[in-house]
Amino acid sequence: MTTAPAIPAVPRPAAARPPEHRERTLPNGLRVLAARRAAVPVVELRLALPYGGQTPEHAAEAELLAAALTCGAARRDRAAVDEVLADYGGSLRVEARPERLKITARLLGEGLPTLLDLLADLLTGTAFRAADVEAERARLLQRVRLAGRMPQYAGRAALLRHCFGEHPAARETPDAELVREVSADTLTRRRAEGLLPAGSTLVLVGDLTPEHALDAAALALAHWTGPGPAREMASPPQIAGGPVADVRMPGLRQAEARLAAPSLPRTDPGFAALHLAELVFAGYFSSRLVRSLREEAGYAYSARCAAVEIGTIAVNLVQFGVDPRHRDESLERTFDVLARLSGDRPPTPAEVEAAAGYSAGIRAISLATQIGLADALLDAAVHGLRPAWLSAFPASLAQVTADQVAEAARTHLDPGAFTGIVLQP
Repeated sequence: MTTAPAIPAVPRPAAARPPEHRERTLPNGLRVLAARRAAVPVVELRLALPYGGQTPEHAAEAELLAAALTCGAARRDRAAVDEVLADYGGSLRVEARPERLKITARLLGEGLPTLLDLLADLLTGTAFRAADVEAERARLLQRVRLAGRMPQYAGRAALLRHCFGEHPAARETPDAELVREVSADTLTRRRAEGLLPAGSTLVLVGDLTPEHALDAAALALAHWTGPGPAREMASPPQIAGGPVADVRMPGLRQAEARLAAPSLPRTDPGFAALHLAELVFAGYFSSRLVRSLREEAGYAYSARCAAVEIGTIAVNLVQFGVDPRHRDESLERTFDVLARLSGDRPPTPAEVEAAAGYSAGIRAISLATQIGLADALLDAAVHGLRPAWLSAFPASLAQVTADQVAEAARTHLDPGAFTGIVLQP
């Protein structure tokens, strides 16, 4: 057995301060967080709108609604929307996920009131224009075609279907035929019925005074109302361990392995220990799986795992690409690493220390930017975490013991907990 190389010590970054922020829930039910990060004179806006649905048509409607939203303002057409953003060097995009729609925007800080007015205009707009919808439908269908040819998207789609079947969580890419059937009138109804303030979260980060930003949001969005709270996606089923299935995709140059197992949400007391165990397994370049597949066998350039929250559950996703001839051997090595990690070779204190330093360092780098802080605040908020968690969690990793990480590995990283697919040529 090859002896693992010594892991160099990773210095811990200085403890981060909680971001200077204010929070308010508006009369319409919208939760607003504003944080000051005045590195450059720019403001970052993030809005998460729960937008769950059960029907097969829902994914197509959500994706086309996201694509066409900037075309359907009440007081501005698409050209006027672009002009407003250009006046302040700004940008705005809307993306759909099975559980929510997300609006991302940025512009010079002096334009924040204008941006909030534009946001209100988009959310309360009148009917979508048929010509605009047709143009966005054509662009969306092109993206759907491209996604079907790209291994990273095709592999994830196959894994989600394998794990969740017909649950909405598996519909990250809409069916092209269903996209063709969505009408402009349907989008108008879905905006009025589904894009609701109660249960949604707005985050503003940048060169701003938090209290003034909250006041500006309250003024601009006062007329955005709805009949009830935004609709959450139904909880997906927990993933059950099982065989790894082959899925054919002609034209691939390498096999793409995608594995999944239950993980823990960040609100769980055991999350920190499992987070470190997952890092030791395959969370970064010095992890055990990378050493096994890359350095010892030469099967893969890299391998990674990451815990993601899908609706109300957390999932540990593992992925790597290998020559199809090494499909069996690479999976055997992966499950062997898991078996040893959860069995007779638990994470060592040195591995735990290195993983904690890596995690704290990556988070410190991300939170140092306006973009990173805005994304992190929104992500924490929609998953039930307070802003203070962003600075408290990296510090808490230093308190996690190797024994706790070993117990987390025994409980959650057993090979029998995993299932998955291999995308094969």
